[in-house]
Amino acid sequence: MQSLKILYDFSKIRLNWQIRILNGGYMDNKRLIYHGTGGELFLIFLKNIFLTIVTVGIYSFWAKTNVQKYNASSLEWAGERFSFHGTGKERFIGFLKALGLFFVVIFVTYLVRTLLAYVPIPYVSIIVGYLIYLVLFLCLIPLIVVGKRKYLTSRMAYRNLRFGFDGKALEVAKIYLKGITLTILTLGIYYPWFYSEKESYLIANSRYGNTNFGFEADGQELFFIYLKGIFLSIITFGIYISWFIADLQNFIWDRTSFQGKKFNSDITGLQIFGNVALSYIIIIFSFGFGFAWVVVRMTKLFLETISLEAEVDFTSIEAKTDTTASATTEGIEAISNALDSFLG
Repeated sequence: MQSLKILYDFSKIRLNWQIRILNGGYMDNKRLIYHGTGGELFLIFLKNIFLTIVTVGIYSFWAKTNVQKYNASSLEWAGERFSFHGTGKERFIGFLKALGLFFVVIFVTYLVRTLLAYVPIPYVSIIVGYLIYLVLFLCLIPLIVVGKRKYLTSRMAYRNLRFGFDGKALEVAKIYLKGITLTILTLGIYYPWFYSEKESYLIANSRYGNTNFGFEADGQELFFIYLKGIFLSIITFGIYISWFIADLQNFIWDRTSFQGKKFNSDITGLQIFGNVALSYIIIIFSFGFGFAWVVVRMTKLFLETISLEAEVDFTSIEAKTDTTASATTEGIEAISNALDSFLG
C-alpha cells in the first residue's frame, strides 16, 4: 500500500507540473515557442508562388509579408503571440520610390561623366565615375542596415506594443568604414571586433516600446570562436560548420539582455547538423515539396532554444512610435540584390 501511495503522489506531482507548464508556468514561460506547421506554410508558399508568377513578380512584396505575418503570429512567449503589421502595399511603394531614386542617381552620374569627358585630363571621367560608385556603395550599406531594421522592428508587435530601432545611418557608416578598412588591412583578423562593435550598436539601439535591449560582447572572445570554427571546419571538410553556427548564436544571445535580464541560447552543433542532414533528405525525396516543412523545422530549432532568465516587468514599458520608418530602403536592397544577381 505504501508503494502505491508513493506512485500516486509522484503521478499527482508530475500532473501538476504538466498543468503549470501548459499554463505558461516555470521555465517554459521564458522560452520562445514556435507553433508554425509545414502544412500551413506550404499553402502560403503555393499561393505566393502562383500569384507572383501571375503578376510577373509584383506580388513578391505581398508574398514576403505573408510569410513574415505567419511566422510572427506563430511565435509565442509567456503565453502571448507576436504580430507583424507590415503590408505588401507599403513595400511595393517603397520599391517604386527606390527605383526612382536609382534612376536619378544613374542619370546624375552619367551627366557628370559626360561633362568631365570635355576636361583635358586623361581618364578623369572614368576615375570620377568609379569614385561616385564607390561612395554610393559605402553609403548604401548603412542606409540599408538602418532603414531595414527600423522598418521591420516598427512593424513587429507584442502585447500591443511595437518594437523599434533608434540607430543613425551616419553612426553605422562610421562603424562600417572603420570595420571594413581594418578588416582588409589585417587580412580578416579584425573582423570579430568589427562584428562585435556592429552588433553592440544595433542591439543596444533596438527597443521594445520605450525600453532598449542591452548587449555586451568581447571581440577577443569572438576571435577565438572564429579561429576555432574556421580551423575545425577546414580539417573536418565542413562538418564542424554546424557547431560553429551554434557557437555564434549562443555567443550573441548569451550577451543580449532586456531590463537587465539576460537571454540564453542552448542550441548545439549536433542539433543543427542532424536537422540540416534531415532537411536535405526531406527536400530530395519530396522533390522539393517538403521545403515548407524544412523551414518550419529549422525555425523551431533556432527559436525554441532561446529563453530569458526572468520575467519582464511590462508595467514599466510604454509605447513609443517611430514615424520615420519606411519600406524605401527595403526597395533599395531589392534593387541591389537584383543587380548583383544580374551581374553575377
